[in-house]
Amino acid sequence: MAKPLKILIVEDQFVEANHLRLMLKKAGHTIVGMARSVSDARYYIAQEKPELVLLDIFLSGKETGIDLAEILKEDNIPFIYLSANSNQEVLSKAKLTHPYGFLVKPFREKDLLITIEIAEYHQQHGIESSIRKELLFQKELKTIVAKSDTWDDRVLNIITALQSLISFDLVMAVFYMDNKLSNKVLGYARTGLHEYQRIGIEELQNITALKESEINELRSKSKVETQATFYNDQDFIKICDKTPIKKMFANSMNMKSNLMLPAPLSLTENGGLYLSFFSRQPNNYNKNHLTLCDRLQEPLIYAIENLIGHDKKANQKDSSAVNHNTKKNIKIAGFESIVGKSPVLLKIFDHILQVAPADTTVLITGESGTGKESIAHSIRELSNRKNQPFVKINCSALPPSLIESELFGHEKGSFTGAAERRIGKFEQADNGTLFLDEIGDMPLEMQAKLLRAIQEKEIERVGGNTSIKINVRIIAATNCNLEKEVADGRFRLDLYYRLNVFPIQLPPLRERKEDIGLLARHFIAVYSSKTGKNVTEISENALKSLLAYQWPGNIRELENLIERSILLAKTDTIEHIPLPAFDEVKINNQSNEWYFKTIQENEREHIINVLEKCNGRIRGTGGASEILGLPPTTLASRMQKLGIKRSHF
Repeated sequence: MAKPLKILIVEDQFVEANHLRLMLKKAGHTIVGMARSVSDARYYIAQEKPELVLLDIFLSGKETGIDLAEILKEDNIPFIYLSANSNQEVLSKAKLTHPYGFLVKPFREKDLLITIEIAEYHQQHGIESSIRKELLFQKELKTIVAKSDTWDDRVLNIITALQSLISFDLVMAVFYMDNKLSNKVLGYARTGLHEYQRIGIEELQNITALKESEINELRSKSKVETQATFYNDQDFIKICDKTPIKKMFANSMNMKSNLMLPAPLSLTENGGLYLSFFSRQPNNYNKNHLTLCDRLQEPLIYAIENLIGHDKKANQKDSSAVNHNTKKNIKIAGFESIVGKSPVLLKIFDHILQVAPADTTVLITGESGTGKESIAHSIRELSNRKNQPFVKINCSALPPSLIESELFGHEKGSFTGAAERRIGKFEQADNGTLFLDEIGDMPLEMQAKLLRAIQEKEIERVGGNTSIKINVRIIAATNCNLEKEVADGRFRLDLYYRLNVFPIQLPPLRERKEDIGLLARHFIAVYSSKTGKNVTEISENALKSLLAYQWPGNIRELENLIERSILLAKTDTIEHIPLPAFDEVKINNQSNEWYFKTIQENEREHIINVLEKCNGRIRGTGGASEILGLPPTTLASRMQKLGIKRSHF
């Protein structure tokens, strides 16, 4: 059971709020207030400092629960949404505020208490993780101070250590001594997992096509913030109009948000190192980063002053004397099967490095073919369980009658055909990792049993009467929209939040086109070796066709096309990629986008439409098989061939 908490209820219906109050008091929690509107809630938050807020989305007054959620997020107060409106649009908007849970009315007392327990775990895990990372950063700073590296290498090492705490695509180090801007221009652009390109004055000249004197003029006209500050989206655009050097980075390197971390020094009256972090994400920074900057200032100032003390002439060295090795390229075990360096992929790498050492449950979501299993393998390889079993089960590949036996095992004679005892996947994965692929396709009745196994860390074999303790880390994956599945009653809410402790959303390939060339060359090397063909390159036209394609099948589709292209290639270079015909006749228009569908696509769409009309019923009067004029077994076979799953209708 969760520890007793101070809870604020924000609900405009008194009967429902009072019902919540009674359930929570019975469970040992303290109710600090019941608010009907956002303004009422603000009063209670200021006066009572609640540890958790239960928040209805639709409240009295103009402001909604989503508006209040933004305030709670900034104050680092966990909150759980309550709503009778469970449509997908509401769930999607609520998800953007990163709640700690979501309860759809009406809900059981058990649902409420489990969701609160998970919210508490989320909050505690987040705090512990932050503390661990900050302590590690301070330890790394001491190591950096002790080394006798060049000034540039020291700055790079500090920036590398900060990466786990502050995400960025570019960071510029601005150094002042005696209130004078240093001539040294030094920054690093992130180009890989642990790869950074040095950005000095020469690199800036190449990137911006400006002269050194013009860049220095922009720097001299730009005021450096002496307080920790962040600018997102429109605020970043406004500050760029006032700060020419920020505008230069925004325009030339597509930066969209900025965070300033000042480290003023006490060795001189006016001086310091000011780190300016930039991101291509428009809302990458928030108020939590400002409090983080406050905590980081003291160890940073200590490190910088010690570095200056060890090498008083470091800031006077000519940049030409510095080693111009532009990349720090360290291969990290665990990521060998993942190819790419796009910003969205690097952010996923950061998340993996953050969650892998813990035993936290991970939910990997994304379209089919985006590489969810590779991410699961990386988490396992970077965890303390890397030398223990990694067991996978595909929840959509097994009939409902067999899933329980596969997961939990069965005793001899427990059902017809059970000639001997069978050990299930949970027992096989004991002390290791269990990967539940396509979790969204698990039958509803099995979800309750899976939830019990995860919560109680014990199972019972089918036909058995003895509980077996298990120690398993769960990684789940799905290409379904689980919020929609929950809203439609096809996926248990409590199981969703049990699995969604640490979500990792994989982007489709069309959103990381920077990686297509790297992936194509990787697959060329793999399949050239497998097929024995000497194909080593891809032509510029072929690569352009890959970049223009929308990749509905994602990385798996690219891999298959490269393999086929190698078999068809007549020289050592792939000149043509056999992309699907419908994409070649696709017509792009500002108002319309359409293409000719294949017969299989039309058939698939028609079957899904019929299944939707029949509420998923295949057999019997009014079922899909009757409407389509097909025997149920033939329809089931056709659905399997066309990849139609329960989640599609």
